Amino acid sequence: MLADVTRLIGVLVWPALVVLVVVLFRKPLNRLLSGSLTVKGPGGLEISATSRQQAATALTQATAAKGAPPMDQQAALDHVDSAARTLRAVGGRARVLWVDDHPSTNRHEVAAMEAVGIDVELSPSTEDALERVQRNPAYDVIVSDMERLEHPQAGYDLLQKLRAAGVHTPFVVYARSGRPEHFDEAVRHGAEGWADTPGELMQMVLAAVRRVRG
Repeated sequence: MLADVTRLIGVLVWPALVVLVVVLFRKPLNRLLSGSLTVKGPGGLEISATSRQQAATALTQATAAKGAPPMDQQAALDHVDSAARTLRAVGGRARVLWVDDHPSTNRHEVAAMEAVGIDVELSPSTEDALERVQRNPAYDVIVSDMERLEHPQAGYDLLQKLRAAGVHTPFVVYARSGRPEHFDEAVRHGAEGWADTPGELMQMVLAAVRRVRG
């Protein structure tokens, strides 16, 4: 008889506990199931679990597509977490103007930036970029390739024209070169530097945002 009563209580209690848990934790459970759970950690990290994973995957894909040394998932996650902490520290999303006449080659890098909280606006040419900056100067960083049909050193040409127009937005050259001296060359031209890999690009962009907003 006692055993029967115990089983009956168990049958009645467990459904009630499940209902109670669902009611109390409905919002966190919904965020978890929808992939929008916010991950928080040391240093002010705040990014949804889905966005964190998407950004890391895009970063590894970008690295592979560019033929750079392989980046494993943990290294990519470290880059993403650092980006999330930086953007939180400077007050939110950043804005990048990306100048490249073949934007599809950078689709993974753009996806990674967008996922961590960097809004990217694409521009195909020097002239178009100059017009965009004149219409809306509120970019945190300008990223540019180097060689385009219009000019073999189109990146430096754009940088020179921006500075001549009084625009001092941080400028990062992004192109595969494999030559370390290109970084110093870009700095001499007035850029933040020359990023040779997606990981370097992310670091330079965030460093520029932190310096300008900090």
